[in-house]
Amino acid sequence: MPCATWMTKVSGRVLGAGVVFVAAAGSALGVAGSAHAATTCSAPPGAEASIVQIQGSEGCGANTDTTGAAWSHGSGGVGFADAKDGSTVVAAGADGGVGAGESRGGQLAAVGFGAEALALGVLDNPATAVVVAGPQSQAYVGDVDDPILCEGDMASAVNFTTGRGCAVFGSWRYVSPAS
Repeated sequence: MPCATWMTKVSGRVLGAGVVFVAAAGSALGVAGSAHAATTCSAPPGAEASIVQIQGSEGCGANTDTTGAAWSHGSGGVGFADAKDGSTVVAAGADGGVGAGESRGGQLAAVGFGAEALALGVLDNPATAVVVAGPQSQAYVGDVDDPILCEGDMASAVNFTTGRGCAVFGSWRYVSPAS
């Protein structure tokens, strides 16, 4: 099988895993939202903003320059979004999880749900990425020098621009090969 065909199939599988994780995270956030008083921070483009809300063990933060758009949500967890240079960042933390994202010119979503979950995304270059972590797991997507990391029992990180990604579901683990 030619390398390009193999990479397309692998990228499709990583993309599929990322979509499944985002759907699961959305469901978890919906359930978690009913159990906690949630905090939401929003900083749309048009004005520089730095917003932080903390209520007990949950919180949110949204930072932007005049061109970025940041939205974060904490429901029993912490969400933090930092968007600069025309980027859009969405981050959410639920039930003890942390979702944090920072982008310069890219599109990024980071969701952490469950105890000790950490989903962290850092895009220094324009790119599109999704990072999701479940209980006792960590997921990271970053720049070209340190692109991905998935640890624990339930984590996924996908950089759609580079085609790199990883996924962990229990004992099943996958990491896309380096270019």
